[in-house]
Amino acid sequence: MAWIVRLVSVEADGTEHSTDVVQISRPYTLADLASLGLTLAESKQLLAGVQQEIVAAQARLHATLRPECRDCGTPCRMKDYRQHEVATLFGQVTVRLPRFHCAGCGSAEAGVDWPPRVRSTPELDRLRAQLSALLTYRTAADLLGQMFPVDAGLDPESLRRHTFKVAETLPMRPATETPASASASASASASAEAVTVTLDATF
Repeated sequence: MAWIVRLVSVEADGTEHSTDVVQISRPYTLADLASLGLTLAESKQLLAGVQQEIVAAQARLHATLRPECRDCGTPCRMKDYRQHEVATLFGQVTVRLPRFHCAGCGSAEAGVDWPPRVRSTPELDRLRAQLSALLTYRTAADLLGQMFPVDAGLDPESLRRHTFKVAETLPMRPATETPASASASASASASAEAVTVTLDATF
């Protein structure tokens, strides 16, 4: 028995385009429970395939947008295409985006509203930071690789950098101590013979 997972996109005018993402085969009996339903590898392949197709369709629609020149306001013409590699929770995707050229003054423009120097999606960054806050960086990287079709940024050092980058964007918590209580706690700490700091067992 076999299944073909087909992704159908519907345009604004009702036109449909279909793409076969993955084919799954199973025996006719359940003598082996390992063949029951999807395997983890097949689910990763399915998610990565769907992600790439959706991203490619989004990139095609985004490429139809024409920016206006920031210097003279003239609509720009397409110059060429550039490939952008972006890490997502469901695999590394390639976004093909155009670059534009102003025929009036000769200046160059990037794609409309495309964030500069983007390497990964916010969703992947948040999950990396969340797992890294709960686990060691190496364990968090292993967990991401086992559960999701993530194929970029699984190095523990990469997770550490991403975690610190996310931490820098968090708002600073305002101080809740008054100057009097702060000085009292400081003097109490200075007079203490020892200070005990408890760390989580993971670290």
